[in-house]
Amino acid sequence: MTRINWSAKLLGILAAALFTAVAAAALPDNPYQRWQQVENTLFANAAWSYERIHFDPRPVDVAIIGPSRSQIGLSAPRIAERLAALGQPATVANMSVIESGRNLEWAIADELFKVKHPKLLIILVGETPNRWGHPGFKYVAPAAAIAWPPQPFLHNSLYDITYLPFRQMRLFAASLFPETFGLRTRFDPARYAALPTDFTTSQVLTDGKLIDMDVAHSPDELRAEARAFAATQQASLIPPALAPVIEADDPVYVGAMARLAAAHNTRVLFVFLPEFGGATTIEGQDFYAKFGPVENYGDLARDPGMFQSFAHLNRRGALVASDRVAAAAAPLLAAATRDRYAPTTGGGLVDQRSRRYPAGAD
Repeated sequence: MTRINWSAKLLGILAAALFTAVAAAALPDNPYQRWQQVENTLFANAAWSYERIHFDPRPVDVAIIGPSRSQIGLSAPRIAERLAALGQPATVANMSVIESGRNLEWAIADELFKVKHPKLLIILVGETPNRWGHPGFKYVAPAAAIAWPPQPFLHNSLYDITYLPFRQMRLFAASLFPETFGLRTRFDPARYAALPTDFTTSQVLTDGKLIDMDVAHSPDELRAEARAFAATQQASLIPPALAPVIEADDPVYVGAMARLAAAHNTRVLFVFLPEFGGATTIEGQDFYAKFGPVENYGDLARDPGMFQSFAHLNRRGALVASDRVAAAAAPLLAAATRDRYAPTTGGGLVDQRSRRYPAGAD
């Protein structure tokens, strides 16, 4: 009787499975279809951002990047209006996406700098550095960025990598049969024009939830909401010695975004929007300050009339914050303009691309 070498057989099966997964992960995809995967989800503003970058001919002079706090807490039209009044007309785009995760924010910034030439990148920061990657990163990021993260062992990295082969097989099939998978190959200008771009006004989200931006709650209501949310959170199980390696989403990807900005002579401004009654200081302020000024609006935390929920500003709070951001951004834009339009030895201008289109907001 022939004895079966089960160890060798198991290793063979594992090797074949690994080879198949690697081959699937290496399949090509259509980047536009890749970003469409988050349409009709809470992360839909990421898909809009891709279209704004690649299909909208207007420049992006000021880009806002962050989670829901900046998506519904900063108004691009208001900032553009105030900048114009301050003598610094600029086109402003809010590319923030619901939920936290610097890796997705970096993916948006990476696309932005491939095509546009922003003068200022505004990055929202929290009271504590972000530890986890964004759940939408695995859907939209380039395969290489998922397979080879800038630092190994980051939170979500293994989960994202294991999803990659399935994603690439689906996207490869979608590139051949787009209608079957509901992913477009062509840009639809009418659909794009109908999408919301200012989330500081009341609206219904893709999950059917109404966000009433004109509401004002009592301090007790906001505190009760904050306590209920805190009860759902769990303490980190990562040993403190490993935290700088595993819970490093914030420094790794903020640093990467800052380097992208520096390579394109783009100024960086960090903005802190607080929770109601929450911390008014920024734990990572010294780190952020290495790359650009930090605006701390922690004083807003004391006014319940500024909040739509315990963690998000309402319309009134958003307008106050947007006016402050415009005031902080104006001198940075002026400095960036001086640098970019400095006379060359030939008497010309360094860069005239952003003068092709009228300034304004999305």
